Amino acid sequence: MDNKNENSELKVSAINEEKITESTPQSNNKPQVVNINSTNEVNQRVGDSNSNQSHNNNVTTNTLIEENKTLKQKKGHPIFLVLLMIFLFTFVFFLPDITEFITDYMNKSTGVNELKSGNMICRYSNDTENINYNYEFNFKYEKNRLKSSRMTTTSRLADTATDSSILTTKNNSCEFLKTVLDENDIGMTADCSVSAAVQITIQNIDYEKLDMNFITDNITEFEGFYPEYELNQSVTTIEQELENSGYTCERNEN
Repeated sequence: MDNKNENSELKVSAINEEKITESTPQSNNKPQVVNINSTNEVNQRVGDSNSNQSHNNNVTTNTLIEENKTLKQKKGHPIFLVLLMIFLFTFVFFLPDITEFITDYMNKSTGVNELKSGNMICRYSNDTENINYNYEFNFKYEKNRLKSSRMTTTSRLADTATDSSILTTKNNSCEFLKTVLDENDIGMTADCSVSAAVQITIQNIDYEKLDMNFITDNITEFEGFYPEYELNQSVTTIEQELENSGYTCERNEN
């Protein structure tokens, strides 16, 4: 009987120990298991953070590049404008030489007037209320290069005009110029004539002897008679300029 009771007590004690063992919490040193879904979420957040940071860095870099480009463009604008102004000034300054060069090149390429010599006559008429003007240029040239010229200006009273004093004034100006030229051998001469209805002024220029320094120093004496052309100027260029001004030109070439 006592043995049965003792055995019963031992069984009850063993059962209690098993319950105590089962209910005892796990040691803090045992590794804990992390939910895989939580790990992915953390990695995703880290990746998103890095991506945002990289994006921000790219945006900042691109902004700096654009600002640098803008600054360089702004700095380059004044230099470009200065260069453009220099180019335009140079082009305008050398435009007559450029035109003559192109004309000569075209003539040489096509053979037109390249070795031609002779004379060219250009005429123009202009009628006003009191005076009818007739202008005639006679150019002599060699191989298309100007050597001398004669300009004849005929002023004729219109049919309705009754005052001939304007012709007298023109002739007095011509005579004054003639006196200056006769006293100075500068490669230019003048002849004058007047009647009741017509005044004629003839201006002859030898460009090989023309003294432009004298003319410039005494410019008032040459008002209305200033030489427009120069030695060896392209006659083709002169022809084009005069025809653009309303003259009619014709050549008599050798």
